[in-house]
Amino acid sequence: MLFRSASVTINDTSRAPAPPTPTYAVLPSAAAINEGLALTTTVSTTNVATGTVLYWALSGTGITAADFSAGALTGSGTVGATGQFSFSHTLANDLLTEGVETLQIKLYSDAARTVQVGTTASVTINDPSRAPAPPPPTYAVLPSAAAINEGLAL
Repeated sequence: MLFRSASVTINDTSRAPAPPTPTYAVLPSAAAINEGLALTTTVSTTNVATGTVLYWALSGTGITAADFSAGALTGSGTVGATGQFSFSHTLANDLLTEGVETLQIKLYSDAARTVQVGTTASVTINDPSRAPAPPPPTYAVLPSAAAINEGLAL
């Protein structure tokens, strides 16, 4: 008597499929902005439940609360039905010559701001109080003659 063997895969249907992976995007309204103007940041999510609270923080070298005439360095927002929320800041036109600064916007899933979600967004803050650099000096060498015979002075 001959026997044949066969393989059968048994799927475990008692377990729920893994939930979809959430995504987070931090989208500032400008990549570069002058002091004195408003900046709106939109947080866009997918696979994040409506009503979820997310926390944001602004930082960067030399960035302090004094850099803003409206808005705080930290805050939170609630994910709406469209998967988004926004927050705004107005950059202080402080008339101090600070040079260009880079603002970083980070998003967190916890109020302690220890678990960052998404990637950090960066915005260049231009300093309009800074006078433009003067043009570099130019020099010209002008001979007294275009052609000269040997032995003569130029």
